Amino acid sequence: MGNTRYLINKNNYDPNYNLLYISKSKFENDWHSTAHFHPFTEIFFITDGKGDFQLDDKIVNVNKWDLIVINPNCLHTEKSSLSDIPLEYIVLGVDNLLLNFPNSYSLTDNEKQIKLYEIMNFTKDKDLILDYFNKLINEIEHKEFNYEIVCKSILTLFITHIIRSTTSLLFVEESQEKLNLECIKIKNYIDSHYSQNITLDYLSDLSYMNKFHLVHTFTKQIGISPINYVINKRIQEAKNLLATTNYSIRDISSIVGFSNSSYFSQMFKRISGITPKNYRIENSNSDNI
Repeated sequence: MGNTRYLINKNNYDPNYNLLYISKSKFENDWHSTAHFHPFTEIFFITDGKGDFQLDDKIVNVNKWDLIVINPNCLHTEKSSLSDIPLEYIVLGVDNLLLNFPNSYSLTDNEKQIKLYEIMNFTKDKDLILDYFNKLINEIEHKEFNYEIVCKSILTLFITHIIRSTTSLLFVEESQEKLNLECIKIKNYIDSHYSQNITLDYLSDLSYMNKFHLVHTFTKQIGISPINYVINKRIQEAKNLLATTNYSIRDISSIVGFSNSSYFSQMFKRISGITPKNYRIENSNSDNI
């Protein structure tokens, strides 16, 4: 009689994510939905109703049995879209977890823009997903012997199941990928808000990194410090306005975020090697001069 022995590959990554909380919620317009973000991953499972989620800069519709994975530092909020059928969901927060969405990558300026969320429908697996969540809730409510270990085991089974069930999710080790994600989040924020008053303190709060770590990490990943990136972005936009509009140089300096037109001209020449006036002369369309 022969025996077959199966060996476990010890080189596989051992996940260290932890369950922070799990709760059941119903949105009945009895509380104010405010956009916010977390330094950890949140996972929503819609159990009834329909709703609208603000995810980063988009509003998306969600339906019953949709699973929404929201990576760290993604601005989001949720609300019901039908007054007679309130949005009901189970939500859990998970630390030390990052999920990548490779099918959502797009190349812009030779850089990968990482999507911060994904929505999947688990109608076929709803009973299994609900079973995982109900077991987690039961363990936390009763707190029997070694319930923390049991919770982590159930969480591991759940996350493994959703990764196996779809080709749009990949688990990645958090350390380097999370730093990349945070830097891209800061870069995307600057790209969209360069004209506003952006300080290191604000970017530090946004990324949950101290200022020294933020400057070091951002410079390493992007190749330039955050504040210099802000200045370069403003100069880049100023060049476009100088070439395509007849706005005054003073107005353009204000539009792109400089509070002082003299400082704007100084930085413009330092970065471009030419004054704003001369740049306009050399690059303007004749109709805009």
